[in-house]
Amino acid sequence: MMERVIHCPMSKSFKKIVLRIVIITAILVLTYSLSGCSNLQNNSPTPVPTKTSEAVETTVWTATETSKPSESVTPTVEATVEPLFSNRTAYQFEVDLDYNKHRLDVQQTILYQNQTGQAVAEIKLVVPPNVKPRVFALESLSLTGDVNMMDYALDGNTLAIRLDQLLSESGSVSIAIVYTLTPRLQGGILGYTARQLNLSDWYPFIPPFDPDSGWIIHQPAEVGEYLVYDSADFDLTLNLVNATGLTVAASAEAAPLDLDSYRIIQNNARGITLSVSDQYTLLTNTTNGITVKGYIFKGDEVAGQAAVDYTANALQLYSELFGLPYPHQTLSVVESDFPDGMEFDGLYYLSDFYFKNYDGTFQNYLALLAVHETSHQWWFGVVGNDQALEPWLDESLATYSEYLYIERYYPELTNWWWDYRVNYYKPAGMVNLTIYDQSDLRVYINAVYLQGAVFLDQLRQALGDDAFFAGLRTYTNTYNHQIATWEEFMKIMTPDPSDTLYALIQEYIK
Repeated sequence: MMERVIHCPMSKSFKKIVLRIVIITAILVLTYSLSGCSNLQNNSPTPVPTKTSEAVETTVWTATETSKPSESVTPTVEATVEPLFSNRTAYQFEVDLDYNKHRLDVQQTILYQNQTGQAVAEIKLVVPPNVKPRVFALESLSLTGDVNMMDYALDGNTLAIRLDQLLSESGSVSIAIVYTLTPRLQGGILGYTARQLNLSDWYPFIPPFDPDSGWIIHQPAEVGEYLVYDSADFDLTLNLVNATGLTVAASAEAAPLDLDSYRIIQNNARGITLSVSDQYTLLTNTTNGITVKGYIFKGDEVAGQAAVDYTANALQLYSELFGLPYPHQTLSVVESDFPDGMEFDGLYYLSDFYFKNYDGTFQNYLALLAVHETSHQWWFGVVGNDQALEPWLDESLATYSEYLYIERYYPELTNWWWDYRVNYYKPAGMVNLTIYDQSDLRVYINAVYLQGAVFLDQLRQALGDDAFFAGLRTYTNTYNHQIATWEEFMKIMTPDPSDTLYALIQEYIK
């Protein structure tokens, strides 16, 4: 089904009337809820992407900023602690986006309950937009809750908040941050072109915590992805400033509040991602209650519908093979103005190059990368991993998932896939490289993606299909919305390894 999205602006006077009605209705509903439902548990959503890229531009810039909260003269958002009904971190955003000026004014609140398993003297946040110059500008930061903030320091992609006393193992705080974003021209996943503005890895977030090494914060490298995400809950209100004919693609349903405002709620996810354009055509495929939405540039509708359909088929197949259903109601496919593909939880990008070179068959990179990125909804979204230190744990599985798709739907193309996707590049090297071990992109891909797929296929042959797929299902269910390591993966896949399996592991894993 092909659907064209048309945006019609609402008059200002009518918009004010609508807003007044909404406000009055909300007050009445709230009053009724407080008087009649005071003993009920609050089930409001508690307010965390794969990334796969076979070529990632990384520009590193370090800015250092230290401040005490009492010295701030910029406007602040009052941080208030609200009860958390899960141990997931909750992110709430109020965002004003001026599409034409490429500027976002953001008020963000983080509701954090200590998940480290120990008392902590500081909380560290990752600030991905601050690795590029003149993109992120912090205006104010405040903290309330079980402890207070002494001071904070912003250094590159790390925002360290020093506390006045230890935050207990069960303690919680609310962090309010006000900042502006000015994405760069040709900035890729956080940038804009004449056709779109992409907002990925655009906000500060609290990373996972390792009991031995502390907060897991890595630096960008020449290849691969460097961020590690816990699953979290997100609640975003997006206000479009001076909007005309804009379409919002998001990693969850963008529900209109009025014609210039949207609310996006995404729970138990590894991030929230947006792409906005005045040139998207919306194409859809709904299968078994899951809607795949393709946000495609005009002129690429045929290829776009193919990508959407491949994605819908992949969601059904991988739900079966990997033992867990796709966890969201929608998945967005966004045609991008930057190279290659990049996955996030609930959304992935594919370069316009692949759409324009689609030949109507499965034997091309549009099809292969569409199912590759879809599989990252499991190998990154459902089961997380340290993308900097163990990138093969999601990338090799995603690459091999392409082969699994072909086995099911195009069995006559299995030999073609090995020749076209793998053997042509003569992959070599150890599979479990970190992103810091190799700066040559082709060498990195050959080892982590392609050798990784070869290793998984040989592991499958050694185990047999029943044990191999049972292992994958156990792996996804055991580490569902957690972060796994390669040792944990191998322990599940090979609980009692034979000499043959030992030899295989030593051949590919350093």
